[in-house]
Amino acid sequence: MKKCIIVLIVLLVFSYGDWILSTEAAPASIAKQISVPGDYQKISDAVHDGVPTGNNEWILIKVAPRSLYPCLLACRDTVTVPANKPYVIIQGGGKDNTILAWKSANKGLADAPLIVRASNFIAKDITFKNTYNLNEVAPAVAGFVQGDKCSFYQCNFLGVQDTLADYNGRHFFSSCYIEGTTDFIFGDGTSIYQDCTINATGSGYITAQGREQANEASGFVFKSANVIGKGPTYLGRAWRAYSRVLFYQSTFADIIDPKGWDAWGNPENQLSYSEVNCTGPGATQAGRVSWMKNLSPNELEGWSTCHSLTRRDG
Repeated sequence: MKKCIIVLIVLLVFSYGDWILSTEAAPASIAKQISVPGDYQKISDAVHDGVPTGNNEWILIKVAPRSLYPCLLACRDTVTVPANKPYVIIQGGGKDNTILAWKSANKGLADAPLIVRASNFIAKDITFKNTYNLNEVAPAVAGFVQGDKCSFYQCNFLGVQDTLADYNGRHFFSSCYIEGTTDFIFGDGTSIYQDCTINATGSGYITAQGREQANEASGFVFKSANVIGKGPTYLGRAWRAYSRVLFYQSTFADIIDPKGWDAWGNPENQLSYSEVNCTGPGATQAGRVSWMKNLSPNELEGWSTCHSLTRRDG
C-alpha cells in the first residue's frame, strides 16, 4: 500500500533539508522566511505581524531549537493562525527540542498552545504541550485544528484529556506522537494518522470522533499506528451518532479493553468502528463488541489511502 507522503492539494517533499512545494492552487516555492527568535521573539508575534491578512503565498516560520530559544523551556505562548492567514508553515528545530507550551484547562477550544483556523497549514518538528497537570483531570487542549488541508510531520501533542482537537477539515498527521487518557483525539475532522505513536497514559478512551450525519465525510483513519501506554483504554467512543474510526495495519500493546469500542449511548448500527490487519497482544478480537463494522474492499481502499482526503478537490 503506497504511503500518503503527499497531502491534499499540497505536495510536500523534504529533500536534503530543502522544501519543495508543488501545488495546483498555491505558489511552488517559499515566498518569505521568518526566524524565531530573530525577526520576532515569539511564534505568535511572527504569525500576527509577519503574515499579512489575505496571504496567498507560502510563508515559512522557522523556529530555533530549545538550545537557541531558551524561553521554550517554559514558554507561555499560544499561537493562533486565523482563517484569513493561510499558507503558513511552522518548522521547529526538532520535536524534542522545540516546545510550544501553554497551561490552561476548562476554557474551551480557543485556549491552546496551537489554534489553526486557516487552510493550507503545515507544522513540522515541533511539540505542542498543554502543561495543565492537576490531580483533577479536565479538558486541556494542546492543539486545535479547524482549517482545511492541514498537515503535521514529526510533531508531538502532549496532554491528558482532549489533547488534540481534530475538527472539521482534511488533515494529515505523519510520524507524530500523541498522548493522553480521555478522548485525547477528538472532533469531526476527515483525517489520516500515518506511522503515528499513540500513547494512552492511563485508563480512558483514545478517540471521540464526532461525525453527526450519515452523509458526512468525516472520520479518523489510523494507518500503521503504534498504540502503547498503560491503559486499560478503549480505541474510541462515539461522540456523535455516526462516529467513524478505522485502525489499519496497526500494532496494539496489551492495554486495549476487550470490548474495544463504546457506543456512548448512540445507536450502534449507525457507528462505523473497524480494525483491519492489526497485530499485537491488544489486537485480539475475543470480547470485541458485536457491532464493530466489517469494511468492504471498496470501503477499505477508500479509507486507508489518500483518496478519503483528496476526493473533494484533489
